Amino acid sequence: MLLPYITVCKDLFGIFSGEMASQGTRFVGGHTQIVLSVAVSNLPNVRIISGAESGELAVWTVDGTNVHKSWIGEGDVTSLACSTSRPDIFYAACGDTISCFDLRQLTGPVSQLDSVDEEINQIALNEKENFLASADDSGNIKVFNLSSSKLYKTLRKHTNICAAVSFRPNRPWELVSGAYDSSLIQWDFAKSRSFCIIRLEELGAVPENLESYVVSPSFVHSIAVSSTGNRLACGTENALVQIFDSSKKTLHFQKTLRHHTQGVSQVHFPKFDEDKYLVSGGNDGRICVWNLEEELSHGVALTNGCSVAAGNNSVHQTAHNPAIEINHTEKINWLASGAVNNNKFLAVADNTSCPVIFQFPL
Repeated sequence: MLLPYITVCKDLFGIFSGEMASQGTRFVGGHTQIVLSVAVSNLPNVRIISGAESGELAVWTVDGTNVHKSWIGEGDVTSLACSTSRPDIFYAACGDTISCFDLRQLTGPVSQLDSVDEEINQIALNEKENFLASADDSGNIKVFNLSSSKLYKTLRKHTNICAAVSFRPNRPWELVSGAYDSSLIQWDFAKSRSFCIIRLEELGAVPENLESYVVSPSFVHSIAVSSTGNRLACGTENALVQIFDSSKKTLHFQKTLRHHTQGVSQVHFPKFDEDKYLVSGGNDGRICVWNLEEELSHGVALTNGCSVAAGNNSVHQTAHNPAIEINHTEKINWLASGAVNNNKFLAVADNTSCPVIFQFPL
């Protein structure tokens, strides 16, 4: 089953002038609606899972064979989360409902979590996979205890749509959320308490000599935390990627990555070389691969994240050139990654009905 995939990668992908081939390999036949979310399950049986508008769910092998498609609810399948300890288990957010599925028996959900009031934008599993968090349109974060399938806590502080949530590795009672109120909030969810709020309005302010830039609110669209817990990235509506040192209790601003021309809809640390590379995807159709080791080695002065309200010195901590760029043309809805026999790949959900796979060349 792996040989066709490897052959496809060798034939279609390559590096030229700092770019990757923009076509990718499209997986056809699983959806009729726009694909909104994508996830990759673990070895030994790698599966790519995609969710689309109108409750469509599809499961694929790595060579693009559609092994399952179903309708799971009235809403859109906006987010997926795969278990790492139990590779056959994954969770899907559809409308205001979270369902647990088993890849070995896809006749229906194994269980459901129903205590969400608004449409869900993202779900995330914690490191031990005993808690799941959801970010929704009400601005709230719901944390569920998976051992009992019950609501554990509701976190309320955002004043607008909560778009993104991520647990913090090595910090079992902490998570970070981002919203359309232009803030990142760090939480101790066991105590239902926020302990750091970062305002992003001026972070990465525009240098005076920059001729063109995006004038948009700094709404947070996406958050990613590396598996080591050392780095956090967020993508914002004003076309910026903000990088933070998350190795300490509170986040510390490090650098602004500026290359997108529209809102950054996704940031993603690949499952390989997580502290070295970051991938960002935007409404401009660009997919950028950033070498963070290189970018952050250029004299970064850390700034206490909780004190960042006006972007202290952030003008001088800006990078413009990704290591690789894919000019994909379609708006990026979700990014995921995986590897088969050392062949690294990116899975992309865009504004079409077909997920796309790119070989990761680094």
